[in-house]
Amino acid sequence: EACARTQGMRVTHVKPHGALSNIACADRKIADAIARAVHRLDPSLILLAPAASQLIYAGRDQGLPVVEEIFADRAYLDDGNLVPRSQPGAMIHGAEASLAHVMRMVEEQALISINGKRIPVKPQSICVHGDGPEAVATARAIRAGLQAAGFAMVTIPQLLA
Repeated sequence: EACARTQGMRVTHVKPHGALSNIACADRKIADAIARAVHRLDPSLILLAPAASQLIYAGRDQGLPVVEEIFADRAYLDDGNLVPRSQPGAMIHGAEASLAHVMRMVEEQALISINGKRIPVKPQSICVHGDGPEAVATARAIRAGLQAAGFAMVTIPQLLA
């Protein structure tokens, strides 16, 4: 927040990351602790939370604005959590495969697990992991595919305006 202020900007949203986020997706106590911390910092902050996660419920219960995020390049388990990276099939490789994955979830308004289970969600934001060589091409393909399908690209605060 201090860094943003030095540049004349303000923080608009918070996204728990990595292992902490993965734990909070399944563990309501951890999700509640994160949501309480965000609320204490600034109750107007938007909580960017993985779709179908405990973090969404915790944020809403704290009265935070919440945006549901789906992952373009990760597979889902039947409970809506991400397939651990240590397991086969956890990652979706290639721009076209990621775009197809995203379009299925957006069109069906559901996470689609590796076993075909559909979990109803409201996808509002899409995460493309930036730690792989395909990240930029994947993000460009998804943007182009969504725009071609008639979806508008907006900022996270604009989603809730």
